[in-house]
Amino acid sequence: MSQEPVIDSNYRGRYAPSPTGRLHLGNLRTALLAWLHARLSKGQFILRIDDLDTPRNKLGSIEEIIADLQWLGLDWDEGPDIGGRYGPYLQSERIDIYDKLFEQLKDTQQVFPCTCSRKDVHLAQSAPNAGQIESIYPGTCRPTGNSPNLPTTHRKPVSWRFLTQNISITSQAVFAQATTVELEKTVGDFVIRRKDGLYAYQFATVVDDGLMGISDIVRGSDLSDSIPRQLALFDALGFSRPYFLHVPLMNDAFGKRMAKRDGSNSLDKWKSEGRTPELLIGKLAYSCKLIETERPISCHELLDRLTFEDLLRNISAAYKPVVAIYPV
Repeated sequence: MSQEPVIDSNYRGRYAPSPTGRLHLGNLRTALLAWLHARLSKGQFILRIDDLDTPRNKLGSIEEIIADLQWLGLDWDEGPDIGGRYGPYLQSERIDIYDKLFEQLKDTQQVFPCTCSRKDVHLAQSAPNAGQIESIYPGTCRPTGNSPNLPTTHRKPVSWRFLTQNISITSQAVFAQATTVELEKTVGDFVIRRKDGLYAYQFATVVDDGLMGISDIVRGSDLSDSIPRQLALFDALGFSRPYFLHVPLMNDAFGKRMAKRDGSNSLDKWKSEGRTPELLIGKLAYSCKLIETERPISCHELLDRLTFEDLLRNISAAYKPVVAIYPV
C-alpha cells in the first residue's frame, strides 16, 4: 500500500483537455500522471474542459473525453459533469469571468490594443535570436510614456497585448538554479485577446487556474515555453503561482509525436480492438517506469503500489529532463 505523503492539504490539481478530437494515448498518459500526482498528494483533482477556441472544437468531443477518462478508471472531485464550487468547468461558459479580469488589466494599464498582424510582427523583426521560434513583438502599437492607449474604435479590428516592459520572471526548476528572464526580450508583448474577440489560451488558463485555486499543474512538455508568460499573468492578476510539472510527450510507433488530428492512436481504436482499460494502464505505466514489466493493472491498483516519491523518481528516471517549476 502507498505511504501517507507529507503534502499540503490544500493541494488542487487539474486536467484540462481541449475538445478538438478524441484523446490519444499521450493525452491519456498525461491525464493518468496528473491524477496520480493529485491522489498521492491526498488532494483534489479537477476536470476542466478548455473549449474556448470554438472554431477548432468538434461536436461530441466533450462527452467523448469524459467517457474515455471514466472508462480508463479515473475520477475527479469537480468537473462539468458533476459540478463544484468553482464552476462552471467549461471555458465557453466563463466568458463573463474573463471579461471582468480583462477589464482589471485594462484599468491598471497592463494591456494595450494592437492592429498588427502576425505578418507585420514577423516583417518588423530583421533576425530572430538563436533558438527563437516565434517572432518577438517589436512594440509597434505599444503606448509610449504617459500617453493613453490607442482608441478601441479603429476601423481595423484590434487584438489586446499584455505589456511586458520591465517585467522579469524568476522560476526554479528541480535540480537547477533559479533562472530569470526578461519578458520584453524573450517573448515580447503577447496577445491575451484576439482580433476575433476570443481570449487567448495564456490568459484564460491563468484566470481559470487562479480562480479555481489550482496549486499543482501536471501537463505536457509542449507547454513549458508558456511558463514565463503565465507566471507574469498570475502575478499581474494577483494570483498565487502554482507548481508546474511538465512531462514528456508520447510518440507513436514511428517516433512521431502523437496528435489528435491523426486519430491513429485514439482510445476509440484501442476499444474497437477489444482491449481492456487494465491493458492500457499497464502500457502507459510501463512507458514511464511506474511498473517493472508491461502487464494489466488498474489505475487504483497502480495508485496503491506507489508513493508520491516513487512517482516523481520513476518519471525522472524514465524521462530526462522532466521540467518541474516551483513558485519563486
